[in-house]
Amino acid sequence: MKTKFLISIFLFAISNLAFAQSSGSHALIGVDVFQGESDELQNMTILIEDGWIKDIFPTGSKALNDTVNKINLTGYYVIPGLIDTHVHMGQKRLPNSPEASREEFKKWIYSGVTSVRDMGGDARLLARENQFIREKKIPGPEIYFCATVGSSDMIAKDLRISRITRGIGSDKAGYVIEAKEDLDISESVSMALDSKVTGLKFYAGVNAKLVKALSDEAHKRGLKSWAHFTVFPDRPIEIVRAGVDVVSHVWGAFWQDQDVDPSKRIPFTHTDFKGARSAIFPDDMSLLNTDSQELQLLFEEMKKRNVIWDLTYVVSNPKTQEIYRKYALAASEAGITFSTGTDYFNDTSQSFPSVFTQIERLVEDGILSTRDAIVSATLNGAKVIGIEKTHGTIEKGKIGNLVVLKKNPVENIMNLREIEFTMKAGEIYHRKSFK
Repeated sequence: MKTKFLISIFLFAISNLAFAQSSGSHALIGVDVFQGESDELQNMTILIEDGWIKDIFPTGSKALNDTVNKINLTGYYVIPGLIDTHVHMGQKRLPNSPEASREEFKKWIYSGVTSVRDMGGDARLLARENQFIREKKIPGPEIYFCATVGSSDMIAKDLRISRITRGIGSDKAGYVIEAKEDLDISESVSMALDSKVTGLKFYAGVNAKLVKALSDEAHKRGLKSWAHFTVFPDRPIEIVRAGVDVVSHVWGAFWQDQDVDPSKRIPFTHTDFKGARSAIFPDDMSLLNTDSQELQLLFEEMKKRNVIWDLTYVVSNPKTQEIYRKYALAASEAGITFSTGTDYFNDTSQSFPSVFTQIERLVEDGILSTRDAIVSATLNGAKVIGIEKTHGTIEKGKIGNLVVLKKNPVENIMNLREIEFTMKAGEIYHRKSFK
């Protein structure tokens, strides 16, 4: 019995260590490089040491140490690791069981997604899974997550809040902040920090004055400020002026139109999701106008403040998708910066995560060029999270989060699916090993 137990422990350890090729020193030789901000570099060697990019140089121009693992990639193409800036494992799947989320983690990493931003989940569970990933017990991307800020009605009644605070209640969860008049701003942000979040997410029922106060404190403490584009009761432009770094969802821009009133959507609370659409969409969609002066003023304010729009662009309803396309096109023409969040689960029946569809549709619908779409899914995603100094581009001194492709995605965005392997902090995940 003891022998069987020891064997099972040994096999468990082996299975958890075998999902990636060990980090160390790797030289990716002869590869064409999409750095992220500058022109492509051809026939380059990327030297990775201890998970970081040690050097990038024309192949053959420098000698390589005999101890370096040399990988000949002549004819291949490399881009920075992909980033999904809007996921919800910690709110739905993870509180019920980690197994479904761990399958999602695995799909991400073997598909080139090296970082994700979870929006409004259980920080306890996300921190635990993140630790398992860092200790290489399970394969997965880096997970960044937030504290949820919402109205008293939302905190008290919303099924999502009860789910993510199970066992302790919202009043004891530092990653849930109730937007009330006597809120202790400093203490609330301190409790959020103790929960290992990297940002605050403003849901609804938080007026712009409080959004600004919390955002200012968050920035002082090294946290990002993330918000729904419309945080009822105020219009989007007031939320942008409140100092948020990122706004989410196309539908939020609808409420900038002078013909609709966002204050009528309070309280924004989901006791179920049957009326979710009516809670966030105007009653009369025909009133919306992407040529309005109000929308242009909003875009000007976003550009002035470098606010990124986490579009969550793809939806299932064709009529809604066409409206989304009009708003995204107007924003693109105005020079707004996008990131590629999905607000969606990965369909386990599909070979690739949903962020691929998000990227591809932005190109197919004429919103972005292939180059800009890749930047939205890499550098812009890093800016959303606040990790652009170490992530998002392929540069000397940055972390070794890379995707090696068999074909050039700048020529055809569908080539993003032609993955040879993902590298995350020097660890290699061969696509052919994904099951």
